[in-house]
Amino acid sequence: MAADAEGLEPLRRTDQALPEAAAADVARAAELIAQAERPIALAGYGAVRGRAAKTVRGFARSTGIPVATTFMAKGLLEPDDPLSLGSVGLQPGDYRMTGFDEADLVIAIGYDLVEHAPRFWNPDKDKTIVCIDSVSAEIDEHFIPEIELAGDIERSLQRLTRKGEPARTPGGSTRLRDLVARRFEEAANGPESPLQPPRVLAELRKALGRRDILVSDVGLHKLWIGRMFPAYEPDTVMIANGLAGMGFALPSAIAAKLVHPDRGVVAVSGDGGFMMNAQELETAVRLGTAVVNVIWEDGGFGSITWKQERRFERHFGTEFGNPDFVRFAESFGIPAWRCETASDLAKRLDEALGLEVPSLITLPIDYSPDVSLDEDA
Repeated sequence: MAADAEGLEPLRRTDQALPEAAAADVARAAELIAQAERPIALAGYGAVRGRAAKTVRGFARSTGIPVATTFMAKGLLEPDDPLSLGSVGLQPGDYRMTGFDEADLVIAIGYDLVEHAPRFWNPDKDKTIVCIDSVSAEIDEHFIPEIELAGDIERSLQRLTRKGEPARTPGGSTRLRDLVARRFEEAANGPESPLQPPRVLAELRKALGRRDILVSDVGLHKLWIGRMFPAYEPDTVMIANGLAGMGFALPSAIAAKLVHPDRGVVAVSGDGGFMMNAQELETAVRLGTAVVNVIWEDGGFGSITWKQERRFERHFGTEFGNPDFVRFAESFGIPAWRCETASDLAKRLDEALGLEVPSLITLPIDYSPDVSLDEDA
């Protein structure tokens, strides 16, 4: 440190002052909701970033309007909340199963178009849209709000909740949520081996507390986590979307542990994504961040394989070899295990979460179940 820098304090950070939505706009939004035949809400990560989870839950209870969330906004509502429609965005059928096709009005709360394009839930461009966000809406031919409440999301929702009345006939359907919950419950009692995504997620959910944090890298496992992993609080399941950079999980988990040293933090990566940032194990060791790395190993880029096969009925250029991940982790001086059964995975997760140093668990994953859900299955 330079001599003239000694004793200096970091520059003080100030919060951005957000504008206040106009009273007339709040009144108009309440009027549109009151007139709607089948209103439904779609909440995105902006609502999490705006610390509006409690207010979103209060709005849903006050109006009776159910809420679907994007993958990035998991945890805004608890998964067993009667007004939670679950997380949407994996396949177009999500919106049919959550009642968007029947809705005449959609209340978009902190929703960013990059989280999942509005053409999937408003294909006919016939839905009235009330947009509540911290900034003016990004306009799309399938996303043209009738009214915008731009400003502090929590404050706008509070004012709208006070102004509004319970919806006459709330929209929404719990078909998707119920199907996912049933599959997840079945997975908890699934086969010990080979390890398949639903069973691995069930073991992770049992090992983690409600406020512990799971960070998902990018790959086929991300689709499974977004689809099926239950979140009870916002920012407890972190998923990269939009640019969706592989290698996201490990450095993000290190940061999450630095911010929340009292919480368990697990980074879930595919073998491809993990190898794109594996050197960050040194950072975790040097900083003493006790993150648990769980690698789903299949020797390929799983999500690219899945997409190629769905579109072309074959895949190409997605397979590769791996190092011995246990020995790789041990070369950094951290404990590591390879698990091939669900009971061994449960044991090692509990052990790893109790450590005060980083650790690694690798497991061969069987991706034969399809992450898409058939409503009639």
